[in-house]
Amino acid sequence: MSSNSRAPGRPFDPDVQAGLLRATQDLLIKEGFERLTVDAVAKRCTASKATIYRRWPSKVALVVAAASALFPVPEVPDTGDLREDLLASARAYMNEDGRSQAVLASLLTAARHDPALRTATRDALGSPFSELFEHVLTRAVSHGLIEKGIDIDIISEVFPAIAFHSAAALGLPIDESLVLRVIDGILLPALRVK
Repeated sequence: MSSNSRAPGRPFDPDVQAGLLRATQDLLIKEGFERLTVDAVAKRCTASKATIYRRWPSKVALVVAAASALFPVPEVPDTGDLREDLLASARAYMNEDGRSQAVLASLLTAARHDPALRTATRDALGSPFSELFEHVLTRAVSHGLIEKGIDIDIISEVFPAIAFHSAAALGLPIDESLVLRVIDGILLPALRVK
């Protein structure tokens, strides 16, 4: 097959895909995961179920893609200053868009009772953001900024856990105040920065 060849059928229209993701987000907010159906997403977009299933193999994949569209993962910060890198990692969670928070809350609520959704959500939304902290902390250990033997795995989960609890369980925004309280009041003291 030449490099100019493509799979049979019409190419994906990015506007259609964006509309499907937006409709899925709307339905997650309005109906919740359990009552959201692929039929309802298709109807809202005047698309066929086949159009959706060509892009996403399941309802879980569709919903996770819709949520992921609201939470792009930034590059791992490398400012040369550990505190600034931790602040930048935490600020990646800040989102003043109430829509994003409502979608995340709906998803996390449903994920408690659905193992496939829980795994997909963790892989798409949880792990990439937790890895920001893990990379920053691992680099700090290798540069001698923090002691070896600090439990990087557990410390890299602290801010993500607080952020998800704040957004999903409490319905509170992840703002600059929370970022500063956690980084300066919890993480840096726990790291015993040299």
